[in-house]
Amino acid sequence: MAKVKTYTLTLDAQELRDLIEAALVCECQNANIARGLQRKLLETDAQKLICMNARLMRVVKRMQETEEKA
Repeated sequence: MAKVKTYTLTLDAQELRDLIEAALVCECQNANIARGLQRKLLETDAQKLICMNARLMRVVKRMQETEEKA
């Protein structure tokens, strides 16, 4: 398994909420783009975008959990 690096980013509550909101907007836009690519039969490009979106949503979920704990 690859070595995992961790980083610490300090945000105030409003910055965290803004970051979560921006990420959710990006996720929605990416989902729409992926559907458009699938309609145009560009499956490989759509699949790459779907995978990136899934990674983004995992990060968002972790940020939301952090926000709830604070």
